[in-house]
Amino acid sequence: MNTPMFKSGDKILILALAVIAAAFMIWNAMEADTTKNLTAVITQDSKLVEKIDLRSIDKPLYINLHEEGIHQTILAEKGRIRFLKSDCPNKTCVKTGWLTRSGTRAVCLPSRVSITMVGDNKQVDVLTY
Repeated sequence: MNTPMFKSGDKILILALAVIAAAFMIWNAMEADTTKNLTAVITQDSKLVEKIDLRSIDKPLYINLHEEGIHQTILAEKGRIRFLKSDCPNKTCVKTGWLTRSGTRAVCLPSRVSITMVGDNKQVDVLTY
């Protein structure tokens, strides 16, 4: 007796996995468009330290800040930025990780430094009725 290679349940599973993979590829392609006009604004004590156009960075850019015994290193790359190192006690700023979307922010309270992402991202985060 000759049994089929795939059963109907197997075909449904393969189709579902293919749809999920396609959705992830489309989502990643849309995510790449969010860096069109993405700028990182670094402030300390509400004063502008640096404004960086993240689409124009060709190589990693390191920014070192020193305030009241707290030394920090901020790393900016094409389309993203983060606190790389900090001498602050809890390192929440470092644990925040990469910022890649408009409207996101990383803050170090002890040194009063913040990184805010600004851009023309038209992506919807939440939809309520």
